[in-house]
Amino acid sequence: MSLYWNWPYLLVQAGPEQALTWRTGGHIRHPHGALPDLFFPADRSWLVSALWDDTWTCVGGPAPLIHTLERDPVANARQVQVGEDALPPGLVRE
Repeated sequence: MSLYWNWPYLLVQAGPEQALTWRTGGHIRHPHGALPDLFFPADRSWLVSALWDDTWTCVGGPAPLIHTLERDPVANARQVQVGEDALPPGLVRE
């Protein structure tokens, strides 16, 4: 499957316990993290995407989920519309 500028991805169906064992060295953005770059539930009601070369995480889902994240100061979230660049304010693309 190709996503994000036609990069090849392998999608694997697994539960949380299996997914957390795939990256024993941790995620490139966090040495103690082991989450996959892209994950979502079987019903595809939401998704989380953390690309290896980005410093932010994208979350897609129903409006109540997004609004909850926007209100959480720890999440530091902002809503982005379809077609809008997700680049956080103050960051520049290289």
